[in-house]
Amino acid sequence: MSESQGTQSSQNSSPTKVNDPSATSNKRVRKQQQPRAFCWSHFTKYVTEDGENMARCKHCDSTYTMHTGGSTTNLNNHLKTCLKKPRGSTFDSKQSELTFAKFGLESETSFSTWKFDEDSIRKALIHMIIVDELPFRIVEEEGFKLFLSKACPRFHLPSRFTIRKDCLDLFNSMKILMKNSFGQDTSRICLTTDTWTSLQRVSYTVLTAHWIDEEWMLQKRIINFFPISAHRGENIGQALEKCIRDWGIERIFTITVDNASANTVGVEYLRKKLNHRNTCVTNGKYMHTRCVTHVINLIVQEGVKHAFVSVDRVRAVVRYIRASPSRIKQFYKCTEEEMIDTKAHLCLDVPTRWNSTYMMLKVAAKYERAFDSYARDDHSFFLDLSTGYGVPTFDDWENV
Repeated sequence: MSESQGTQSSQNSSPTKVNDPSATSNKRVRKQQQPRAFCWSHFTKYVTEDGENMARCKHCDSTYTMHTGGSTTNLNNHLKTCLKKPRGSTFDSKQSELTFAKFGLESETSFSTWKFDEDSIRKALIHMIIVDELPFRIVEEEGFKLFLSKACPRFHLPSRFTIRKDCLDLFNSMKILMKNSFGQDTSRICLTTDTWTSLQRVSYTVLTAHWIDEEWMLQKRIINFFPISAHRGENIGQALEKCIRDWGIERIFTITVDNASANTVGVEYLRKKLNHRNTCVTNGKYMHTRCVTHVINLIVQEGVKHAFVSVDRVRAVVRYIRASPSRIKQFYKCTEEEMIDTKAHLCLDVPTRWNSTYMMLKVAAKYERAFDSYARDDHSFFLDLSTGYGVPTFDDWENV
């Protein structure tokens, strides 16, 4: 009986002693645990011939001994000072990064810290778009995306709609600060305004505020830029009044405009409105200031009337040369033949800007011999200009 029991027990126990492949396959194979510390993306782990665990930097090949407890403090400390590590790859968004910079001479070097801050980078991006007058869509241009991915790959680039909202938010916040400053500052504000018409035949007006701050520094800000329905005096006055009310400006000293009659009517309209609030100096008697630049332009234009024909003839030849690339090429060829030593380019003037007329005449006078040489080569030169004032004569160049 004991024998049968022994046999039975041996039969029952035999499956556990036999190496069954199916039983082995059912056992879970534990995967090797990967290092969790972020610093391991910058290091390679290896084992020496002596069985010692080591870590090698992927950027500068520096090696470090791994501690038995798995501490990575020495690796993290190395990342802070690794000179070959790509900038912007710091493992912690709040961790400062030590960078190596050179100044002036090759022997003059210094260390500086840099910290990744997404908010400050985003503000700098908004500042760049506003200051450089860039379109909002620049953040979606392929070249800009590529540049930013190399310069700061960790920065999340917002869309053009988000950038537009950020710019408007910045404008509104700055407007609140300026309105508070206007309300608290005791100095008076001088305004300058100008109106012009675009190529689409839309009239625009710009309004700029000038004042002295508490530190006696001259400040200047554009406070409004808006389309205006018609360039009439009353419309201009109403638009200026609306803008002043919006900014809460009360203490106005002067308003500078050009000599257009519509501006005179507009300033007079605004002066009457401000007098009702008793905020003008001497009831606004000296509030209307004529634009000095515009006055000087009128004086100069009046002064050159004796040489009006000469100026028009020079203007005509400059316009004729600049009308065609082939004419410009031929003209500068004549310049080389005449050995005229100047690199100034021919330019047309703007009649309302006397300094542009001065520059046009100054440059054209240097090319007097080149104009004569060009007239001999281009047979249509005299023909085209004869329908107007004609070509400049010796006396015309003397007047210039």
